[in-house]
Amino acid sequence: MMFGNSQRSTTPSGYKVAPMSYAKLEEVAVDLRKILPTIAGSQGLRIDARRVLEQTLPRANYNYHADDTLVECAAFTVPAKNLIVLREDVYDGLAEENVFSRSTVIHELSHIVLDHALTLQRGPIGAHQFCEDSEWQAKALTAAVMMPIEACRQASSARDLAQICGTSIQSAEYRLKRLIEKQIIAPKDGQVGLFF
Repeated sequence: MMFGNSQRSTTPSGYKVAPMSYAKLEEVAVDLRKILPTIAGSQGLRIDARRVLEQTLPRANYNYHADDTLVECAAFTVPAKNLIVLREDVYDGLAEENVFSRSTVIHELSHIVLDHALTLQRGPIGAHQFCEDSEWQAKALTAAVMMPIEACRQASSARDLAQICGTSIQSAEYRLKRLIEKQIIAPKDGQVGLFF
């Protein structure tokens, strides 16, 4: 489930699932990217979210439905029915490569890949850590899928990474910061800040 709020929470927002580390989510992303379509001319770095929704997911027996009555959320997945429901404006945004639309589709795909049985959840169910949280896992996998480490190493800044991968600058900033903090990538020589 994707909401328009990009502010980070201090408590988990989904339901408790089996714990998964960032490292494991990175491995899942590498494997998943091998089967996802990319935008022509992007050197395989920019995922084609529209084709993921319209071609890849149907091959995995998932259908999608654009719904003009959704108000509170942008999308949700009903795993028991192999169905993704998107707000109509989110679906329409895929044709224009809208950043929010693209990340919403990949977020819902992440719930499917991670085998989350429940995806429409408002507020956490039970006390748990972020590594056990369905929404945290889906967000982390979305970032890893949309901004592969290879692209993060190539990018000269968060703005550059966002442009290369079709994400928001804020998401690119967070991704680069986290990868540098974990010493997965090195900061660029002479780079004063990550952001621009």
